[in-house]
Amino acid sequence: MNPSAISMFLAFVIATLAITWWSASKTRSMKDFYNAGGSITGFQNGLALAGDYMSAAALFGLTSMIFFNRYDGMIYAVSLFVAWPLLMLLFAERIRNLGQVTIADIASSGSINRKRAR
Repeated sequence: MNPSAISMFLAFVIATLAITWWSASKTRSMKDFYNAGGSITGFQNGLALAGDYMSAAALFGLTSMIFFNRYDGMIYAVSLFVAWPLLMLLFAERIRNLGQVTIADIASSGSINRKRAR
């Protein structure tokens, strides 16, 4: 047993739960949930997206895929960086205008098809 490691872990969990509780108390609508009610700048949003790309899971996942699949793994890695921004260009405005949060929310609600029919 390592008491300092356990105490640091518990402190991290408590801090995470406190931040979650605090931010949940400020969220009242879908607009508040999606992009913090519009108060996040484009630069801040870009930093968040860059953080997703540079996460350890992405780094280790892509590295291991390239190692095990060689050239095919490299194609998968490159296609991620090409396809994701393209999807954002095609769907980001529709997602925002429909008041949904994810592409799966839009697909399950059928909002795109109903909007085109009008």
